[in-house]
Amino acid sequence: MSTTIKIFFLTLDASIEYILLQSKIIVSKSMRMKNIPYIILLLILFSCGQESNSKEKIKLTFQVNHERGNWYSIHWKDTLGKGDGYHEDDLTFIKRPKEIWCVITDLQNDTLGYYQGMSTAQTFAYFHTTDTVVILNFMTGLNLFPDRTLEDKRETNKYPIRYEPIEFKLVSRVGEEMEIELKEK
Repeated sequence: MSTTIKIFFLTLDASIEYILLQSKIIVSKSMRMKNIPYIILLLILFSCGQESNSKEKIKLTFQVNHERGNWYSIHWKDTLGKGDGYHEDDLTFIKRPKEIWCVITDLQNDTLGYYQGMSTAQTFAYFHTTDTVVILNFMTGLNLFPDRTLEDKRETNKYPIRYEPIEFKLVSRVGEEMEIELKEK
């Protein structure tokens, strides 16, 4: 056994002994050593279920359409707020506290078009380009006029939340409805 592992087990044994002495439970040293694998297994099981830095994921369906000339539009449907009763079908999604924003850029990161919050929440944007590939940068932002506000905007709701960019080929995918899962950066 390596020195590090021996030190770990000695420290663990001393900790267990201290806890047992404090709780006035008398257990032999051999009994404590037999329980160490079970204690380690319990610690691993309890620590695996907790994800300290969980990242947000949102399902999104979008479609890019060619309007005319070099003009395009993007329309999307998302699952943001569905668990709280906001649905696109009955237009309650325009009052949800958070909304999806989209910034369309070219490969040089020049902005071609965007939607970043308005007085009425939208799920579309227009852009103009002669390029064949664009980058779709989705993010979650605060709705300017929600029907209710978020509890703690300073600590738990750091906005905008940016997602991994999506490279979109205009030549081959225009008019095609695509379903994706946005993954937080």
